[in-house]
Amino acid sequence: MDLPVIDTPVFPRWVWIEEITYSHIPIATLVTAYMLLAPVLEYIGMRRKDPRLDRLSRSFIWFSMILFSPGAALGTGIPVYIIGAYPEFWSRWANLFFWPLVVQFLFFLAEVGFLFFGYYLTWDRWSNRKRLHITMGVAAAVMGLLVQTVWDALGGYMMTPGGVALPGVDQPVGWSAAAFFNPSFPYLLTHRIFGNFSYVLLLTGGVFALRYMTLDKKPEEKRYFGWACNFCFVTGFLFFFAMPIIGWGYAKVIQAEAPVAFHAIMGGHVSPHFTVKMGLIALMLVIATVYLTMRYRGRALAWAATGGLGVLLAVVHLHPPLDWLGPSAVLWRVVVTVVIGAPIAWIWLMRGRGDPELKRWQWAMFVAGVAAFFTFCLGGFVRERSKSPDTVYGQIVKPELTQMEADRYLVYKTCVGCHHRSPKDLDRYDAKDWSKRVASERRDRKLTISDAETERIIRYLKEHHP
Repeated sequence: MDLPVIDTPVFPRWVWIEEITYSHIPIATLVTAYMLLAPVLEYIGMRRKDPRLDRLSRSFIWFSMILFSPGAALGTGIPVYIIGAYPEFWSRWANLFFWPLVVQFLFFLAEVGFLFFGYYLTWDRWSNRKRLHITMGVAAAVMGLLVQTVWDALGGYMMTPGGVALPGVDQPVGWSAAAFFNPSFPYLLTHRIFGNFSYVLLLTGGVFALRYMTLDKKPEEKRYFGWACNFCFVTGFLFFFAMPIIGWGYAKVIQAEAPVAFHAIMGGHVSPHFTVKMGLIALMLVIATVYLTMRYRGRALAWAATGGLGVLLAVVHLHPPLDWLGPSAVLWRVVVTVVIGAPIAWIWLMRGRGDPELKRWQWAMFVAGVAAFFTFCLGGFVRERSKSPDTVYGQIVKPELTQMEADRYLVYKTCVGCHHRSPKDLDRYDAKDWSKRVASERRDRKLTISDAETERIIRYLKEHHP
């Protein structure tokens, strides 16, 4: 069924949807992370009688309240824009997930009630009824997490439908358990939860470090912000090390369920963005490792960081080598071992040395926090762009589909994955008579592609892999 598509001014529609979503999602994830952390820190502070933890949890909620309204307003703009710019997608997708969308709205209303009336406004009033107050915070956090759970399930379906077809515009389904609990849903949800904690705390620690530098004339405030920036930074750094383990499983699911998207990331048109993301992770890890091993002399953090980096090294070795250093898998493994092994060596050689009070290290903490934030943003961008030109992988394409994008998708689907590890392998041939090579591949592999698709593949290879 053809539905009218509204053209967007100035920029293509995908630029506008990226702008709207990336104005909303960082706010929503930051608020959710703070809401989950605040009652936990308040409870620990109550048990330990540590007012610093109570103050930190209260500052998290105070800042969440500032951001809540603009985040909600921007979130409202997303479906409004999609309805006009991607009407068929919205009609079919909302048909499939109508009841989850309704339920998440109820979760959102409950979140607002518990957060504002039960938690934020009662902080002083219930200072002698801490357990009740913390219970309200937990209720708000659970509601916020349930909202995220619904959206991660729906977003996971867009990458890995799991064989559940989108219904027609005139076929209201209401909801599908198989679509909701799609193959990538648990990986996306857990990856997002740990990612939220990691980037939010690293960024918060970096901002607190800048505040710490300005308080020389206020010693009590300086002591608090010195503690707060280090507490947030260390905790965010340790949360990061769950990410490679979950991410490796997530990548394997995408490889199995959405191979074209996987190829787009591993050597295809999205690989430059993925490379930048890996570079930002490396920058954050190096700064955080060097700073924390200077500040803390104890062995516990050193062993924790060593274990985390060791897990990261194991995951990288288990993952197929990325074609960034040429075709040699041995060279790739040697280089990543050196890159990850160097911070491990630094931990034990330089532990407790240096002066972390120098201002350049406070700025370095802020840079690491900003790097973590942009790593988070690029992760979502890479995931969504990798399935282009599909809006839902294998189900529906975007309205602005170009011939080049359609041909590229066909090449990834047909020519990559059998005896090519990535689209970059298509450049390795010395003699690139693509007409003969495609004909021989079609014959030898018994490819079920039409003559028209064969011509499209040949045209794309000649233009982009000359």
